[in-house]
Parts: sequence; C-alpha cells; structure tokens
Amino acid sequence: LPAALAEYQKISPDFELYANAQVLAAMICKKEGRIEDAIAVMTRAIEKKNDQAAMYIYLSSLYEEKKDMTAAEKTIQEGIGRFPRNSDMYYVLGTLQEKTNRFEESIKSMQKVLDIDPQNADALNFIGYTYADRGIHLDEAEQMIIQALKIKPKNGYILDSLGWVLFKKNQYESALKHLREALEILPDDPNINEHMGDVYLKTGRQREALEYYRKAAKIDPDNLKLKEKLENLINKK
Repeated sequence: LPAALAEYQKISPDFELYANAQVLAAMICKKEGRIEDAIAVMTRAIEKKNDQAAMYIYLSSLYEEKKDMTAAEKTIQEGIGRFPRNSDMYYVLGTLQEKTNRFEESIKSMQKVLDIDPQNADALNFIGYTYADRGIHLDEAEQMIIQALKIKPKNGYILDSLGWVLFKKNQYESALKHLREALEILPDDPNINEHMGDVYLKTGRQREALEYYRKAAKIDPDNLKLKEKLENLINKK
C-alpha cells in the first residue's frame, strides 16, 4: 500500500484522473487508520485543483469520521461556493445539519436538492421521513415518500419510511405491510426492526413487539432509547 500511495501522490494536477488518484491516496491513509494524513492529502489536492465536487464531499466525510462536524460542514459550504448547482453537495449539507439537530436547516437544504433535481428520491425520502418522525405534515410526507418509491421501487429504506408515515397516521396494518416488505430487502436493519416493534406494541401485540425489539437491540446494542423500550416491555410482562 505505501508504494501505491507514493505513486498516486506523484500524479500531476494536469492529469485528467488527478482527483480520483488523490481520493484513492486518502482512502489508503484512512484504511491504515491515518485520518489526519487522509485529510492532509485531500486538503492539498483541493488547493492544487478544485474542479471536482467529489473531492469536497470526500474531505467532508473524513472530517465527519473524525467527529469534527464544524469542519465537515465548512468544507461542504466551500464546495457549494465552487459548485452552486451540485445537488449532492446540498444533500450532504442536509445530512450534516440533521446530525447536528438543525431540523429546519436540513429541510431547506433538501428542498434545494429538489430545486436542482426534482426526481431525487433520496431527498424526497429524507424530507418525508423527517416529517413523519416528527409527526408533522403527514399527508405531504406520505406523498413525497410515494413519489420517492416510484423513482426507486423496492428500496428498503423508502418502504420503511412509507411504513413509518402510515404508522404515524394510525394506519397500522398498512404500516406493517410496508415494513415487512422493507425487512425482506433489509432484514438486518435495526431501525426497520424497531419500527416493526413499535407498530406491534401500539396494536397490543407485545410478544411480537418484544421479538423485533430484541432483534434490533442485537444489531444495534448501543441504542439506549431502544434498550429502554425493551426493558420497559420486559418489566410490563
């Protein structure tokens, strides 16, 4: 790997695949656990030649991995300044804002994605799921998720969102139908298993709820909220 790293870093900024080579060099550093070196590689690369949106997106992801959300967002904002019509940039910005609990800002960023790319299923799903999770604009949320599903049919995450918005609208059997479809595609997703548990619990089927909560907790043992749900249900029995 170090030999490959040296070769990638020798590549001239004038070369067509310069950006790809620098991302690969940074990926090698990251794989070796040298996140600071990976950041340095990408920072230098952008200083030399900033003609690829992917370079900003990858550098931002490295900062996020380092838990430096401020630098991650600053990098994306710089990228947006350079590529103001790049929908991927706004999508990443929206996810960073959501992770730092800035709900309104994240929705605005996702709406910007849709201004640029109205058929962006991921942005439609993001807004729809976020509304559903907060129990707001449920009809609009359902429409956006259905639109996303038309663009990306058989997508487990979007099916989960549809199940979740129907749960929030008290349509429990329809919710279960779509959540089961989502689980067929993504059987080991902790959120979908937890959502199944929530629907079963709400409809008084505690045994089934317990089964899905246990499965979700096994996949995601660090989820404290889920742990609490599981303990409360066990203590109720």
